[in-house]
Amino acid sequence: MLPLLACLVAIQVPIEQPPRLRTILENGASVIVEKTQGAKTLSIQLFASSRGTEETPTTNGLRHLLEHLAAKGAKGDLDERLELHGAFLQAVTEREDMQFKITLPPGQLALGLMAVEQLMQMPQVTTDKIQHEAEIISQEAALRDEASKLSLAAWTQAYGDKGLDVMGNIDVIRNATPPMLDKIHRTQFSGPNLAIAVVGDVDLDATTKACAAILSRAPKATATKISQDPAMGGDVTSGAKGEAIALPTSGWRSPQTAARIAAAFAIASEADNCFVLATPSSRAGLVLVGRSTPNTGLKAVAVKADAASLFAYGRLLARAWVRGMLSSPSNIAEIRGKLIVQEFDLKPETMIENLETMTFRNFSDAIAAFRSVEAIRVEGK
Repeated sequence: MLPLLACLVAIQVPIEQPPRLRTILENGASVIVEKTQGAKTLSIQLFASSRGTEETPTTNGLRHLLEHLAAKGAKGDLDERLELHGAFLQAVTEREDMQFKITLPPGQLALGLMAVEQLMQMPQVTTDKIQHEAEIISQEAALRDEASKLSLAAWTQAYGDKGLDVMGNIDVIRNATPPMLDKIHRTQFSGPNLAIAVVGDVDLDATTKACAAILSRAPKATATKISQDPAMGGDVTSGAKGEAIALPTSGWRSPQTAARIAAAFAIASEADNCFVLATPSSRAGLVLVGRSTPNTGLKAVAVKADAASLFAYGRLLARAWVRGMLSSPSNIAEIRGKLIVQEFDLKPETMIENLETMTFRNFSDAIAAFRSVEAIRVEGK
């Protein structure tokens, strides 16, 4: 297959092209290619949506385990073979998707797409491999930072079993079987749940054709609808250091989501060492402002936050957050791919537009919500 891909990507179209090209295939898979003239790196990212494989208490962690196994490739040495050519592979499991990020030198598109082909294959799974990866995942869990611990407590309070830790339950992972993983793989790697994002100094048409040649082999399937119960506010404790306040959000398109993200950044700007967490998603989620130092007094900061004086600054910080996602080939591929695999016409510019048109009333309501019964307050050590 590699010679065919090399032939496809070698085609040059000697006409001016738009900055990016979005394509949806017959089986529901998506491709987005963006040209960044003179880019010093090439980013190729594969996304497998969690649609239809959302975490439950009995499956919690199986997606994460599958990601670990798939990232090794058919022969178990994919990352090593990429590194021989100056390329690197990262893999991560999030609530919305499983992501495989390949960073390559310019001109190495064929190599990157060869890796994507392998990543899409169901890996060979044995009991020994499952136990080996379970141990690695256990070590990862022990190393998680305070911010992610505070976030997990907020998600669990807000959404219960639908806000489970995507890192997984180690007992569920250790008791996994090959058929369990195969079932998840068949759903996540079906057409409607797949997307490839490529960003670099590439030809849009030839790159799109090469990606389509790979994704078109994925089976067709009916895209399932994602349901999520309303979030529950309230207080919750965490073993993490620090404190956090979170608000539910209703999706990337929502003007309310944009206002709540702007409000979170505004509140965070009023105290030292604060962070804001918000995941680009078409579904219900959370935006969280926190501090990972003890005795933070963050609730008092939220109570004192003055919407009138913070309005312009909150919008500025939120816009900078979105534009930061568009600051490098890797960041661009990640945000565009993450959104397109959820909804084909979802894009980062939607959030920027909502921030630009945000009214003071929108922002003031969002600030007030951070001190209302709707908020989730996480008290740490």
